[in-house]
Amino acid sequence: MRVLALSDIHSDEMVIEKLRVFLERNKFDLVLIAGDITNRGPVSYAEEFLGLFSGMNVLAIHGNMDPKPVVDLLERRGIFFHCKRVRIGEWAFVGFGGSSPTPFGTPTEYPEDEIEEELSKVRIDEKTVLVTHSPPYDSGFDRTRIGMKAGSKAIRKIIEEKRPFMNICGHIHESEGIGMLNGTKIVKLPPAEKCKAVEILLREGEVRFMEF
Repeated sequence: MRVLALSDIHSDEMVIEKLRVFLERNKFDLVLIAGDITNRGPVSYAEEFLGLFSGMNVLAIHGNMDPKPVVDLLERRGIFFHCKRVRIGEWAFVGFGGSSPTPFGTPTEYPEDEIEEELSKVRIDEKTVLVTHSPPYDSGFDRTRIGMKAGSKAIRKIIEEKRPFMNICGHIHESEGIGMLNGTKIVKLPPAEKCKAVEILLREGEVRFMEF
């Protein structure tokens, strides 16, 4: 399965222009959108962005900067998989959007105990790809520019306990890369607002960082 994973678009107009050309030249079995399509809106941008993937297999979660109208749009499109398990072929995909609490009062934040409680209700196993907007806490990918670790402790706990095949995450713009956490491959996405994305070949476990 060839997967395109994107996060942190933040209503950037250049992303739409470049991604449209990129998608005309490249085909994927699945597109995963890991949140922050917008920057507190507008929903019109989210509509235009999602229109790029017309006819494609898409799963999406919201980010902490996506307000309720964006969440409502994802639900209407039938691609929203926050707190859901979606089976595609031999793989299962589980999503959790928004973020753990921030100092900035962003539109969609969840207490750590709620993140843990909700994810605990969903089946997660070794054939599951867990897609979260927030990275797991202290994973090497959650340190902000001021040195604060801003990942989710609940997401880390879930990964350590349930050991999914892979965790795909975004949110912290300062880092990108591949790591391991208790046997789970962590794929920290770069911010797509910089016209960056990740291609993943799931069966092979191959991950390629790229610009579009």
